[in-house]
Amino acid sequence: MTEPGQEQDRGREPQGLREQLIANCRPRPAIPAVAALFLTVLLPAMSAVTAPDGALSWQLWMIPAGVVLSCALAIAAGFCSLAPQAIWLVGAAWALGFIERAGLPAWHAAIVYLGMAAAVAMIGIQIWRVRTRRFVATWIDEDPDRAED
Repeated sequence: MTEPGQEQDRGREPQGLREQLIANCRPRPAIPAVAALFLTVLLPAMSAVTAPDGALSWQLWMIPAGVVLSCALAIAAGFCSLAPQAIWLVGAAWALGFIERAGLPAWHAAIVYLGMAAAVAMIGIQIWRVRTRRFVATWIDEDPDRAED
């Protein structure tokens, strides 16, 4: 907590290409999106995706629901970093390979491709936001929580 009349240091604008890249490509916001993608693709893979009578199981619906949810999380996180969409694209390519090898319905792959297109579009939007200075990342030289007493 700051004292009255004392401003909290919110960081500065990144200087140079190295700081710009690091400040705009923070991977931490990608964690929820990647976790949702992996859980919703891995769980149905580890369980039976068809019922005993050959009908589609409810777990099969977890895959497209997870792809949509995780893509939305990656896009939302993309408003502060370029990394979430890029990391999600790698995970989606993995999921797409699983979907195609598992012989799941073609519409599952179509949803992944739509999500990939949305993630690529968000990368473009975020690059535009950075270049037009609608978004300016911050750079903190010293982390006050790690400062030694």
